[in-house]
Amino acid sequence: MSIKKLEKYFNRKESIIRKAISKMCKAGIENYKSYVDGKLIISQEGVKWLCKNIFKRKYVELVEKYKMELTETYIDRGYPYDQFFKN
Repeated sequence: MSIKKLEKYFNRKESIIRKAISKMCKAGIENYKSYVDGKLIISQEGVKWLCKNIFKRKYVELVEKYKMELTETYIDRGYPYDQFFKN
């Protein structure tokens, strides 16, 4: 993912994205970045690392979205969803 796409994905300025990438490299995970046609590209694993370690709010948002999708699938299939919350 390019810097411009990361800006939109995380809703942050370019300078913040570059600082986050710098932190990722200082953590010893420099193999997640590469240059293609002179542009800095972050791999999928690098984006996951940035989510979990730098932009935790975005990570939590993605986890919540996934949980809701699972819940909706569970309810659509007719499973008794509420039984797990009753003690």
